Amino acid sequence: MTNVNEIIVPKNGYANLINDYMFKRVFGSEECKDILISFLNHVLDDKKVEDVVFLPTEHLGPTEDDRSAVFDIACRTSSGDEFIVEMQNAAQPFFKDRSLFYTSYPIINQAALAKEKYFEEHGNTIGFTWNFCLKPVRFIAITKFKMDHAADWPSDKYHSSYHISEDNLGEFLNDKLQFIFLELARFNKSESELITPYDKWMYLFKNMADLKSKPDIFSEKEFNRLFEIAEFVNFTAEQYREYQKAEKMLYDYHNTLDYARRQGLEQGLQEGLAQGLEQGLEQGLEQGLEQGLEQGLREGLEQGKKEERLEIARRMLEAAMPIGQIVDLTGLSMEEIESL
Repeated sequence: MTNVNEIIVPKNGYANLINDYMFKRVFGSEECKDILISFLNHVLDDKKVEDVVFLPTEHLGPTEDDRSAVFDIACRTSSGDEFIVEMQNAAQPFFKDRSLFYTSYPIINQAALAKEKYFEEHGNTIGFTWNFCLKPVRFIAITKFKMDHAADWPSDKYHSSYHISEDNLGEFLNDKLQFIFLELARFNKSESELITPYDKWMYLFKNMADLKSKPDIFSEKEFNRLFEIAEFVNFTAEQYREYQKAEKMLYDYHNTLDYARRQGLEQGLQEGLAQGLEQGLEQGLEQGLEQGLEQGLREGLEQGKKEERLEIARRMLEAAMPIGQIVDLTGLSMEEIESL
């Protein structure tokens, strides 16, 4: 008899890489450090990461009232470069600002690290000084949504890299701060179109959970390792439990967003209709008054003109002018003149 609470791990298929548990396991654990190093080297192109040390992902503000920051992945290379790697499933109005805010923590912390190193070397901090020589801080985000760009931004440009540079000439202030964004919503290549390592990583982030077997194009060592880690048959029951828990949280989150959107749309429609009716009535009254005044003036002028014509016709009759001639001169009808 099967226990209803028993975790049954699938015998085939692969995990979703953007699942919070899976993302942190693949890119934030000692078990898979080699995969993270390969990913960083592909993303950085000309940079060579040989080893990383994982860092605490939670950073508290200077005081209890200050905002804290919790990263998905934080690490430092053997050369001292620090990386923050984020998987962002839902769009946020100030995500770029948040990215900048996150990088402030490892930058500020470098003074404390320099002081700690000095203490380790000298046994005290007497005479310690810091010359503000910063180690690079690099923020990498894989987003499930399209980020805001200029109107002429190519719709299929899914990779962007930012530094601090001079506005007109583009000269770097320095190479110590970098932001890299990989937008899954802009990536639409098929398996046969994959060329660069970027392409391959983006394809797996977007499609890993739908694959039935490892495509031949992913022949590199790091991808073999990734497929091994992500294959459900290699999961323990506890690992699959944590994976399912994260999947449920992701589903619940998106369902909540969908419900909020529907409620917002419904409320927006109702409010829009009410506002439209109210505005329409106001505009209608205003327009009606305006049109009434215009029409009244026109009718008043026409009526005034007619009264004037009738008065002129009456005087012509008194002067014994022929009715036909009065009709021609005033534009009044024969009946109108005879009724005078």
